[in-house]
Amino acid sequence: MRNRSVFFLILVGWLWSFSSYALDSALIPFFGQSDNFKISLKGQKKLRALLREELIQQRQTNRQLQQYRSPIKIARYERQLLRERLRAEGYYGADVRSSTIDQKMVYSVDPGPLYRITKLSLKLPDGVVLDHSSLGIAEGDPLRAEAVLSAVKTVGDAVAENFCLYRVKADYNAKVLHENHSAELTLSIADSPQVVFGEISFVGLQSVDEGYLRQRLPFSSGDCFKAAAMDRGQLLLMQSNLLIRADLQTAEPVAGAVPVQVTVTERFHRTLSAGGGFQGNEGVGLSVGWEHRNLMGRAEKLTVDTLLNSHQQTVAANLTRPYFRNSNQLLTLSSTLQRLETDAFASKLITVGAELTRPLATHLRGIVGVEMAFSQVDEDNQSDTYALLSFPLSLEYDKRDDPLDPQYGWVASARVRPYRDLYNADTQFIQSTVALSGYHTFDAVAWQPTLAARAALGSITGVPRDQVPANVRFYSGGGGSVRGYAFQTLGPLTDGNPDGGLSFSEVSLEARLHWGSSWGGVVFLDGGSAFTDSAPQLDEDLFWGAGVGVRYYTSFAPIRFDIAVPLNQRPAIDDDFQIYISIGQSF
Repeated sequence: MRNRSVFFLILVGWLWSFSSYALDSALIPFFGQSDNFKISLKGQKKLRALLREELIQQRQTNRQLQQYRSPIKIARYERQLLRERLRAEGYYGADVRSSTIDQKMVYSVDPGPLYRITKLSLKLPDGVVLDHSSLGIAEGDPLRAEAVLSAVKTVGDAVAENFCLYRVKADYNAKVLHENHSAELTLSIADSPQVVFGEISFVGLQSVDEGYLRQRLPFSSGDCFKAAAMDRGQLLLMQSNLLIRADLQTAEPVAGAVPVQVTVTERFHRTLSAGGGFQGNEGVGLSVGWEHRNLMGRAEKLTVDTLLNSHQQTVAANLTRPYFRNSNQLLTLSSTLQRLETDAFASKLITVGAELTRPLATHLRGIVGVEMAFSQVDEDNQSDTYALLSFPLSLEYDKRDDPLDPQYGWVASARVRPYRDLYNADTQFIQSTVALSGYHTFDAVAWQPTLAARAALGSITGVPRDQVPANVRFYSGGGGSVRGYAFQTLGPLTDGNPDGGLSFSEVSLEARLHWGSSWGGVVFLDGGSAFTDSAPQLDEDLFWGAGVGVRYYTSFAPIRFDIAVPLNQRPAIDDDFQIYISIGQSF
């Protein structure tokens, strides 16, 4: 009984102390009451709003402030915070007082006069000269912390960009003159010698050619020393895709030259890959690839890819050589062996070609090439052979954030390809295509939907359709164009078999949803067709397909599963639905 009484007294005492704490906590402006205060400041709405936002943020993030329980300590600390923010805005004579009214903190603020810069000077090492007009701050401006720090960065960046100092350390000194509410500001760069890049040495190379890596560096021995060039050099070395580590370290200058040691670790240069896919009318498809990213020591990349399904057997090899006669040019040599059998035609094909790729501007690149294609094409129980010489020319403007799974940006391309049949001089024609795709993600909306749209047009001019090889004509329908229809079946037909066309039009619209980090879904609408005439028939009805899909997002690309139905189903031609399984988004 006595033990129970003692326990009861302890419990009552604990509850009383808790209730007292809870009552006192009503005065504490935390735990959901971060805005339980008032700023009293006459005539300056913008400054008052700035101070209010500052105090709300401090109450939410300042751990030291959140430890206080006494309203007196809280008020003292917050008055200091408000004074510091006022000084940062140029009010160095501000007065802040506090009081409590109806359990709410009230801060009465008298900012005083705004302090302005009456004298601005630069203190720079010998040989370094800067124009005051480029600093972003001038005499007569308020002495605001943000403006001063921005000017310090501007001075540091300008010196680092235009001079060869071994170290660039920018700073400032502000002398506040309370008697006339002004300040004298000095921006400075610490003394440092002007130097050049000295000997550049490499450590850790095994199979990569040292000369190739030297070629990628944006500096050479004897060049003006710039720390930014070191950072840029490290990035360029890593972008070679040959290294897993590239560290650039400097030593102290020797006779005005800074030695640079580049320590690298090479990555494994060979990759074997395999993949699979499925399309309703084509069945299962398998692919196997092999890649060597450093074939001859200078980042030459050789890829060999095979594709096998019921309609197609292809072996393709590509050899890519970067820095071909120019640091911006890429040479690609290609060859293909292909056997193709579809409802439209059957063909055997051998190609060899070369393409030169070069960036023309930011996001813009141009491609010029030449290709020789030998083929045997069987169509309508007739076999023809061709030796097509072509010269592909293309422009591409790409602002996508990710080519395999874009969420923002757009890409536009135009391609013109003149053909000439060396077996028949009368067969000359030009194939042209244009395409545009755009992407935008609504991050603030549930499931973060990405709206994606695509449009494409194509045309072949110069000869009648019957003189264009069947494997070069345009076809529409299938997983890469209009889902819901069998491969190549949208367009002119003879006895249910596709004839191909001299033009095509296609449009697609997708809403891509994201569920967590790994899963997502899509709703899509595709439309398109191939046409007999050489001009795309925009006024004719397109074939439309619609469907839904699931996406599983991996580290490199999404795996997609789509099911689509034809909205313009043709009896005895179109199935009720088509299924597509592949890697990467549809466009």
